[in-house]
Amino acid sequence: MTKATTSWLPVIGLEVHAQMQTPAKLFSAARSSSSKLSDSPNSNVALFDAAFPGTLPSLNHHCVRLAIKSALALNANINRKSWFDRKHYFYPDLPHGYQITQHFKPFAKGGFLDLTKFDGAPEEKRYRIQQIQIEQDSGKLMTPFPGSPEVLVDLNRAGVGVLEIVTEPDFNSADEVVAFMKKMQRLLWHTGVSSADMDEGVWRCDINISVKKVGSIENGVRTELKHVSKFSVVKTAIEFEVARQIALLESGQQVLQETMGLDENGHTKRLRGKEDAPDYRYMPEPDLPALIISEKLIDHVGKRLPESLDVRRDRLEKQYGLSMFHISVLMDEPGAVEYYEELTKNRDQAKTLNWLISNLFAMLNKHGIKLAACPIPPSEFGPLIDLVDNGSLSGIRGKDVLAILFDDAISGANLRRSARDIALQNDWLISQESKAESEKLLDTIIDGLIAKHANLVKEIQAGQIRKLKFFSGQVMAATKGKADPVLVDSLLKSRILPKE
Repeated sequence: MTKATTSWLPVIGLEVHAQMQTPAKLFSAARSSSSKLSDSPNSNVALFDAAFPGTLPSLNHHCVRLAIKSALALNANINRKSWFDRKHYFYPDLPHGYQITQHFKPFAKGGFLDLTKFDGAPEEKRYRIQQIQIEQDSGKLMTPFPGSPEVLVDLNRAGVGVLEIVTEPDFNSADEVVAFMKKMQRLLWHTGVSSADMDEGVWRCDINISVKKVGSIENGVRTELKHVSKFSVVKTAIEFEVARQIALLESGQQVLQETMGLDENGHTKRLRGKEDAPDYRYMPEPDLPALIISEKLIDHVGKRLPESLDVRRDRLEKQYGLSMFHISVLMDEPGAVEYYEELTKNRDQAKTLNWLISNLFAMLNKHGIKLAACPIPPSEFGPLIDLVDNGSLSGIRGKDVLAILFDDAISGANLRRSARDIALQNDWLISQESKAESEKLLDTIIDGLIAKHANLVKEIQAGQIRKLKFFSGQVMAATKGKADPVLVDSLLKSRILPKE
């Protein structure tokens, strides 16, 4: 915070909107994977979604179970009886002229999400949840081309089940908001409530921002930043809006209650005046009965919740000795922890992790494939690691085998070859005899290098371990890159480093 702003404190609250991961929409049988950018416009629309007269909503019970999951994961109190309400506003992508949501009696109240330094938060802090409600999404407006006067309506998204999670205004910086949003998104896909794919528009957040004098009890006038879906712009947008409000107040002007959008630079701009609850003319939804949640259902869903994010992080550290960096890498990718735990069974945990993160992840990124859709299961990847680990295959050739395994898998080859089959077909397997010959050749090369660079050997033995890389490079050059780097490193250390 600059000197000009140290007397002001940002006060920020969030409204997280996450589409629920269900086959059907919230109140109709239309397909719910409607936010997929590849879907043809208006191809997943039921009569109710388009507000045809005489059509009635039918609640998707799967959405209710996902709402229970999220409430339990966020330590919220589930209302045993809640109901739906109509929120009236008129927009082309809202065919009914109202949204079915929960205003008077939401699905759950209270709750919290804790952040620690391991979550990227500036400090450990508990952020309170105000309420959780179930509601339907709107459609989508688009233009055929930039600047076109024509606006097209796509109702694929209309009626998709959305979970709205409203926080208390407990945030005082953009960094806190970013850390919270990342952990909340991770929690929702970890529990199977929502997808992790932000590029498909399944996850959005409204940010309410105000500023007040440090020490003041009363909060300032808030503005609402609508539909932020990228973590990369959150920090810039919040800091810009906070600075804008402070500049207004310090110049004697008022902050107006407004709804804000973002320009191409991630800076806030006015969209319209901010509505209050009376403007929406809320009324109970007459076509839906009250939603009654039994203790039995809550208990049934609760027993099937996965371990919490914090428990999982601590377990990975204790059980596998992983660093917080590697734990974050695994926990940031849906399915990565499960993949690693299956892959590392009866294998060296550090080597398995290295193969997974350095090689498989890199290959997936190259092809634009998420790990959840990885074409190589642990049962096929593991034997490759075993071949390298027992010396039957060099590390370099192991990467070549992985590339072929991957190409076979994504090409849809009828005959899936194993890692051993690929190595055999390419004559890459190292027999015990050839391995002995290879080590003998490497010993001869290393002996010559030690004799030639005796002074450098003394420096390494005196503690300058980094200079060992010079010898590794010389050996690889002498063998024209064909030697196994792992074997070379092992032999050099055994020959040059002092015995403990």
